[in-house]
Amino acid sequence: MVNVFAQSLKLTLVLVASPLWACAVFEPPRQYRDPSAVIDFDARPQAVAIIEKSRADYQIALDSALLMEGKIEDFLSKPEPHTLAAARQAWRDAREHYQHTEWMRFVNGPIDWPEAPLQPEGPEARLNAWPLNEAIIDYVKGAPKAGLINNLDLPLSLESILAQNQVGDENDVTTGWHAIEFLLWGQDFSQHGPGNRSHREYKQGDPTRERRRTYLRLATQLLISDLRNVLSEWDLSEPLSYASRLSALPSSEIIGPALHGAASLLAIELHGERFAVPLDSAMQEDEHSCFSDNTLADLRANLTGIVRMLGVTQTGDVDPNSLLSLIEWKSPRIAHQLKQAIRDAELKLSEVPGPFDQLILSAPESEERAKAEAALVALQNLAVKIKASSAVLGLQIVVPGV
Repeated sequence: MVNVFAQSLKLTLVLVASPLWACAVFEPPRQYRDPSAVIDFDARPQAVAIIEKSRADYQIALDSALLMEGKIEDFLSKPEPHTLAAARQAWRDAREHYQHTEWMRFVNGPIDWPEAPLQPEGPEARLNAWPLNEAIIDYVKGAPKAGLINNLDLPLSLESILAQNQVGDENDVTTGWHAIEFLLWGQDFSQHGPGNRSHREYKQGDPTRERRRTYLRLATQLLISDLRNVLSEWDLSEPLSYASRLSALPSSEIIGPALHGAASLLAIELHGERFAVPLDSAMQEDEHSCFSDNTLADLRANLTGIVRMLGVTQTGDVDPNSLLSLIEWKSPRIAHQLKQAIRDAELKLSEVPGPFDQLILSAPESEERAKAEAALVALQNLAVKIKASSAVLGLQIVVPGV
């Protein structure tokens, strides 16, 4: 197991020696259909289901973020331990639903498409960039006056927050899920739990606390605005939306991006940056949701989103209009392997012990490390099986290491 993991980790670190967006590593295929393949089936039901699933996932993500905003407003109206706890739980809930959408990345879609004439860059980096240099936002241990919040000479607004986002360094993140997470939890110095920022830091009446209140509110509003804009691009009733333009393409060019995005998320993000890199570095700063100790939940929610996209329902059944059912019709053998890979990835990831910041400090030969390495192998294997399934459908996807 250790040898397999070491080989896999070596490849991962070559690809992601430092945090990179997927567009910096590879480009998705210009055409997903393999020109040499014979397409002898109608995949339109599956293509339509993918578009509908995409919009539904982003709608749920937006709705849960709006609920989070409500709990944050409750907390700001009455800063008490129980209102802070409710805001934190709302962040966790909304975070889970956002993680379900991430299989829609890596294909130049609305979440992360490149800047072009009349098209601003997708907001993925603004929503989910990490690692986060906390000192760009607020005080940290050893620097009580650090951050935009403590710079009383700087007017605090969306414009001033965005103007500082990843300017000096890519880790100088001022927006998104992890900025809100840091504002709710603070730095994590506990071996047994997450950060424990006091509710008193949001009491009214002090200039710095007022700025902290303003920052939390603005960061939440920006996150919701970005989610709302992405959702609008998945609206089939709008003739110029991404979904409308996508629906006019052949089915292969709708199914292909979904499978490509899922395999890329597994191989580049989950196996690579979010799991192998912090295991190798043993640095809490490399943990995805390090303030809230939510990293393992993040990883599991990402996997759940991929599994549901493939067509496995919450009850474990297979949707008859799903990609998995189509793969099963084309090749029962490949479908069986894909199902096995899904079950194995779910099982192995569920067995990884937390909290994540203690897992990455575990000894190389420990049981905790062995379970983490087994999950890494399972995630990579699922990406391999998704690529094999794509080939069965006459599609080509290109993912480093898969």
